Amino acid sequence: MTNKKVKSLDDLIKGIKQLLSENRCSFSDEDVVLLNDAVQALEQAKKVVVESGEPDLSLIAEATKILLRLFTLGDQIKDLF
Repeated sequence: MTNKKVKSLDDLIKGIKQLLSENRCSFSDEDVVLLNDAVQALEQAKKVVVESGEPDLSLIAEATKILLRLFTLGDQIKDLF
């Protein structure tokens, strides 16, 4: 089960990094910081899974909170136009 958890986190990290590399010009500086923060939290969560076999839900929750902040910012900007 641990390999599946790590693979899921790896996929999410890879997806965020790919998003950053492909669409960097369309993100604000704050968006880039939030995405990088989310990647760091997910990488920490992955390390915990590898070491203990169990996810640290607080780290995953932190990454989720960061991504929600990003999406909330996007919705606020979209509403301005």
